[in-house]
Amino acid sequence: MVGKENEFELAFTERMLVSEVNRATILAWGFSGLSVLSLSSYFVNGRFGPHLPGLEYVIVTFVLAAGYEWFSRGLLRNFIQQKRQPRRIRFYLNAFIEASLPTLTLGVMLNFMPPFQALTSPVTYLYFLIIILSALRLDFRLCVFAGIVSALGFTALMFAMLTAIMEDWGGSLLMLRFNFGLRIVLLVAAGVVAGLVSRSIRSTLRETMRGIQERQRIVNLFGQHVSPAVVNQLLTQAREPTSAQHAVCIMVLDIRQFTTFSEDRPADEVVAYLNRLWGALVRVVNANHGFVNKFLGDGFLAIFGAPITSREYCENAVKAAREILEEVKRMIEAGEIPPTQLGLALHAGEAIVGNIGSEERKEYTVIGDVVNVAFRIEALNKDFGSTLLASAPVVEVARVTDVERMEPIAIRGRREPVELFRLA
Repeated sequence: MVGKENEFELAFTERMLVSEVNRATILAWGFSGLSVLSLSSYFVNGRFGPHLPGLEYVIVTFVLAAGYEWFSRGLLRNFIQQKRQPRRIRFYLNAFIEASLPTLTLGVMLNFMPPFQALTSPVTYLYFLIIILSALRLDFRLCVFAGIVSALGFTALMFAMLTAIMEDWGGSLLMLRFNFGLRIVLLVAAGVVAGLVSRSIRSTLRETMRGIQERQRIVNLFGQHVSPAVVNQLLTQAREPTSAQHAVCIMVLDIRQFTTFSEDRPADEVVAYLNRLWGALVRVVNANHGFVNKFLGDGFLAIFGAPITSREYCENAVKAAREILEEVKRMIEAGEIPPTQLGLALHAGEAIVGNIGSEERKEYTVIGDVVNVAFRIEALNKDFGSTLLASAPVVEVARVTDVERMEPIAIRGRREPVELFRLA
């Protein structure tokens, strides 16, 4: 369980880094756009009139900010490719640098324009852009940290230029304090709100990833033996398929004279033959809402009625058995496989179905007398010269009529003789 949790945390951390890359990409394109826009303004104003004072230095600031974000993006992508996790201090350092970029830009502007005009210019909106995007960090503390750094940077500039600001301000001193005080409060509040949003996104992302992980766990648990329809239905049920008693129909299939067939042929030819045969027969079982639980070399065991309960579990098993015989006949006639004889048995009853094994490895399997009897019925095909035998419970539940009743026969491990029917 600890291993699975660590695996989940690694996947979640990687997803957080992807979100961080997206945030850096947005800022990189944003500062690149501001650089192009400012540079265009520089040349246009230079052609038709005087340059805006200090604009070239602001352009340099935007270019440096864009370069820094592109560098951060590349560094984060490198961490993802190498499946490494940056140290936490790196995130705080990055948040500090980014939240200080608007402060640096305003500091440059203060050298060329009136303080009040600079500190109330649209450049101050960069603070809020960076704080809002910090929500993509998926870390509440980092968002609040970005808000506090922004507020402290703006406050430092305000106090440094307070005398000049008061000289430029022609209104009420109380209104001036309210104007700048509100900006500082809003920067901190924006950090807190971004943190709450990031916490909500983080929680949603965790739930989504756990859902994906759970889906993958179920798919891995049942492997390629379960039809997509069965997997989808399992995913709508409880998270953990628990062991429980189910009414099931067991199908046992065996290839006749397989030992003789395999001893005269190369191993790769035998494997290719089995793969072609099992590929076709498993599809038939899946199509009839069953699944192959175990491959037994020259045969397999399939379950109908679990893990998904169905009233037609016996009907599905009978239908699947007959379709298997038809499919094998078709494959032989088409030359896809050499002549092949099968023996099949169907038996229904109560069985314990669920996950059995250790913490390291579990297997979804079926246990009970119904399984043992099914194997013994299949072995009787040789005695009766039959291909498909079914027990009385299967015939009764499935309401099969075109059958041949056999004489009741004693089976090892059963007190009473078992009534059998020949279906093929």
